[in-house]
Amino acid sequence: MKQQVWVLSADIHKARLFAAATPHSKQIEEIKTFLHPDTVLPERELVSDTVGRYQNGAKLPRTSPKEKRIEEFARDVTEFLETAHKQGEFYKLGIVAAPHMLGELRGHFSPDLCKDLCFEINKNITQLGPDELRRHLPERLAPSASL
Repeated sequence: MKQQVWVLSADIHKARLFAAATPHSKQIEEIKTFLHPDTVLPERELVSDTVGRYQNGAKLPRTSPKEKRIEEFARDVTEFLETAHKQGEFYKLGIVAAPHMLGELRGHFSPDLCKDLCFEINKNITQLGPDELRRHLPERLAPSASL
């Protein structure tokens, strides 16, 4: 069984994935970056001039285009994590995410992945480098794996 702990640092525009060789590693290494440039665009850039949706004469509520793209981004990141988790790429996962993104990610996690979450930090520090990010994380990233 792998002892590697992955740490996801995310906001609504960017997600960075880091790996620690063991739960007590003092260093983490960036292994993947996810970008979603559409979430940076203002709402007016994402909307067409078409008429809204109606049913029986009443306008239906809808998710804003920006919210939809944020949800798609969270789903894409989660799909990657779920696949890697099923393949045994990591032992535990920690999350450091902006409040909105943390909620979006949680909504897409499977029960199996949720069981292997070792910490969640509700903070937007996606721009930090590996060494600086590591200082914001728990000293022991996860409990040791039983072999």
